[in-house]
This record gives sequence, structure tokens and C-alpha cells, in this order.
Amino acid sequence: MDTFVQSSPDNRRAGFVQTAAARRLNPVIVEKDFWVCWTLKELFRLPQMGEHLIFKGGTSLSKVFKVIERFSEDIDVSIDRGFLGFGGAKEPEAGGSNKERHRRIEALKVACQQRIASELHPALDAAIKSKVLPNEQWSLRMDEEDPDRQTLLFEYPSSFAPDAGGYIRRLVKIELGARADHWPFEAKTVTPFVAEQFPQEFREGTCTVKVLAVERTFWEKATILHAEFHRPADKPMPERFSRHFCDFYELIRREVASLAVTKPELLVRVAEHKSLFFKSSWAKYGEAAKGTLRIAPPEHRLKALRDDYAKMQQMFFGDPPEFEEIIRLLSRWESEFNQN
Repeated sequence: MDTFVQSSPDNRRAGFVQTAAARRLNPVIVEKDFWVCWTLKELFRLPQMGEHLIFKGGTSLSKVFKVIERFSEDIDVSIDRGFLGFGGAKEPEAGGSNKERHRRIEALKVACQQRIASELHPALDAAIKSKVLPNEQWSLRMDEEDPDRQTLLFEYPSSFAPDAGGYIRRLVKIELGARADHWPFEAKTVTPFVAEQFPQEFREGTCTVKVLAVERTFWEKATILHAEFHRPADKPMPERFSRHFCDFYELIRREVASLAVTKPELLVRVAEHKSLFFKSSWAKYGEAAKGTLRIAPPEHRLKALRDDYAKMQQMFFGDPPEFEEIIRLLSRWESEFNQN
């Protein structure tokens, strides 16, 4: 991938345009897909840190497991807690009281912030600087909108005009943290669309990453939707949230749900983990279990979700499912899961 990065912007643009034409995609999506994959490669090859990272979230579902048909533009990467000094007896779960567990979680957050600021950010910046052409414009900065100071924004050197792309942002959002549970995981490869289309142009068109197992991600998504169902009506839904409902629809349709339900202990583990690390007064993670799991959104959220979903259309490959079909399938699956 590095040789492609170091080729001229015109050459890269031609590769993106031709790949987009062959796959009936927006060229700006193909470009961003490349930089997402390249950024993953650089992260997992960082000296001292790369081996302690794990890739998770929606982008892993599209780029690794290929079970969702939409472009996922952000990178969700977790740092191993043991690497930060919070393994074994020092795990937050091992705290003898709620007060001690909370203290450890706060200390873990601070340790993660410090490691990102002092090591990961400078190391990734140096890696980018060593490979991107010196006359190209790019930046790697902390996301000022993240109160936890654990998110980096890589504004990559785009080969297209600034007004191309619309909904697609010309940056890779790298969401970091250390609260995630890393079990179970697998080693998998990631390949950008342009390298799949023109393999002869890439000496190294793939990279290997550690990724959270797809059945774990299924239950992570399920508990996201469960918590959202219980969000108080006066609290607005986050932007771009409809993607979680669409992702869950695809996970059901692609038989990931059938695999996940054979591992009910994973749902228990996810719900317990979120109850501790993502504490919420209204999420009701204790009810994220057979008989009381809520997946489909409440009636009062449907209009906002429908509007949000309409804005996402250019992010899909091919024809996206109808919003009403998504809600129907989620409602049916929820009912069957809770009753069986």
C-alpha cells in the first residue's frame, strides 16, 4: 500500500475513479476506503503498541467480515488494559467495591489518555510523515469534540476537489480507548477496494489485524440498540445512529445472528461489561437478556431515524434495504428471540 501512497495524486485519483466505475461506487468512497485500510496497517505496525490493539465496531463488519453493505468510515480500536497496567488483579472488575471499581476505571481512562498523547499519537504521526509525499497536505490531530481525549482525526491527502463527496468527510476518525473487552478475537486481513481491483499495482495490498470476533460484535450491537430503546424521550438520538439498526438487520440476514444465539454467554458477558464500563442511569443493561432484550426502536424515534437513514443513502453499496423492512425484521427477530 505504501507505494500507492507515494505515487502521484493523479495516479491515485485514476485508480480510485476506475475502481469506482467497476464497482458502481462514489470515487470519494473508494479513496477513503483506501486511507482507512492504510491507517489500520500503520496502527497495527506501530512499534511497542501495535500488538496491543484490537479492531472492532462497524468497520470491522464491512472490511473484515464483509457482512454489511455500507461504507464504514471510522476506525474503532481498543488498547489492551493489561498493556496499560490494569490487568489481572488490577482489572477494574477485580475491585472489591463499586467505589474502587469506579476509581480504577477513571485511572484507566487517564492512563489511556496519557499513552495516546505521549506514544501513539506521535508514533502514528511519524509513520505518516515518513510515507506521505512531502508536498501533500495532511494532518493528524486530537478530536477536540471528544471529552475523553481518546480520538484522533487523520485528515488524509485527498486526490479530489474539496466539494466532492457530500456526506463523506475527508478524514479518518480513529476512536481509541481501553474499556473494551478483547475476547474473543481473531487475526484477519483487510484489503482496500483499489487493491482488490488492481492487485498488480500493489506489492502489499493487504494487512493483518487483530479483530473482535463477529459474534461478539453482534451482541455489542444488540446492547447498543437495547440501550437506545430506553433512552429518555427528551434526550436526542445521536447523529448517524440509524447505521446501527441497518447493521443489525444485515447481521440477522447474513446468519451472524444464528451463530451468536448459540453463544448466550457472550450476551451475558457483554451486558455485564457495559453495566460496569459504560454505566448509564437509563440503559437497563440488566434487562439485555432473553425475554427482555429490546432491539426495535420505540415509535417516537421512528421519524428521526427515518430522516437520518435517508441522509446515509450514498454510503451504501447497491440498493439499501427499505427503512420499514429494517424495522420489520428487527421487530420479528426481537420477538422470536425473547419468546424462544
